[in-house]
Amino acid sequence: MKTMMKRTVNERMRYYTLELLPNLFGEWLLIRTYGACKHLKPTGVICEIYEDGHKAQMAYQQWVEVKYTKGYRCWSDKKG
Repeated sequence: MKTMMKRTVNERMRYYTLELLPNLFGEWLLIRTYGACKHLKPTGVICEIYEDGHKAQMAYQQWVEVKYTKGYRCWSDKKG
């Protein structure tokens, strides 16, 4: 599962990507990547490991909600 979000801050486009993936050990990875759209490399990448898929899904949803309240919108949204 992957969600790509963007917002404009001081006339600059910012992006935030959330990705939820299983690994080979039965754990779940929540990978958060963020930065400016004009740069090739991301500003930061954070990888969190969860042993339970349900907890990983809950964390994923919480991050989507947090970023939505900060003004990020999905790239497919026409509003943002």
